[in-house]
Amino acid sequence: MLVRDLPESALLIQDSQDRLAVLGSVGLAHLADDYPTLFVEVGQGEYRRVWGIERFVPYLDEPVTSSPL
Repeated sequence: MLVRDLPESALLIQDSQDRLAVLGSVGLAHLADDYPTLFVEVGQGEYRRVWGIERFVPYLDEPVTSSPL
């Protein structure tokens, strides 16, 4: 899957504290340094899905790693 394939409703998260909070809430805090850019899908007050990319700039052709919750 590439960045271009993510749903339009996915939110971009790049702030280090926000990334740590998101990843910590889904039990993946240890990956905060590996993924400087996250996209999250939120539903009813919780993270439904989290995607990470290994670069800071989310180019459309950049591959994403998915973590279904």
